[in-house]
Amino acid sequence: MGSISNDRSIPFHCAATMFGIQSSYSSALTEKRSSSMRPKQGEYGFYFLAIKIKIPSSGIYTIVCESGIDTYGCLYNESFLPSSPYSKLIATDDDSGSKRNFKLIANLPTTQSMILVVTTYNAEQTGVFKVTVYGPEKAILTPYATIPLTTTSTSTTTKSTSTIMNTTKSRIGGR
Repeated sequence: MGSISNDRSIPFHCAATMFGIQSSYSSALTEKRSSSMRPKQGEYGFYFLAIKIKIPSSGIYTIVCESGIDTYGCLYNESFLPSSPYSKLIATDDDSGSKRNFKLIANLPTTQSMILVVTTYNAEQTGVFKVTVYGPEKAILTPYATIPLTTTSTSTTTKSTSTIMNTTKSRIGGR
C-alpha cells in the first residue's frame, strides 16, 4: 500500500486489488460431496464441487479462491467427467493465489461455458471456500451437475427348492 498526494496535499492510500467486475460463489467441500481423481494425481478420494461459468463477453478473467484449506482449481471446456479428469481440461492451478489457494487467469470466449472444479491438493480434505471471478463483464456462476462415477457389480442368486413327497400305502383287501 502506498501514499499518494493530490494537488491540495491531502494524502490518501490505495491498495492493489483485482480489476474488473466481480462475481462470487461460496460453498463447501464435504464428505457428502462426490469424490474423483484430480489431474496430476493417480488416486481417487478428492472431494470436489463443479461450478458452471457463463460470461456475456470475451476477455481475460481471473478466478481466485479463498479458503482455509489448500485448494486446487481445474478449468474445463464445456463439461467435466469425474471419471476422466484430463478430458477437456484447459488449465489447473494449486498455489498461485494467497494462502495455498488457486488463482487461474484465462482468456475466456463467450461461445462456450467453462466448468470450474474446486478441489484440494490433498485427498479427503473438507472445508468452506469462496470463488471470485474478475473480468470485463459479470460472470454467471451456477452449480454444475456431474455424472457420478459408476461401478458395476454383479451378484448371482441361487434358489434352492425342496420337494417333500408323501407316500401313502394302501392295501387291497382291507388290512
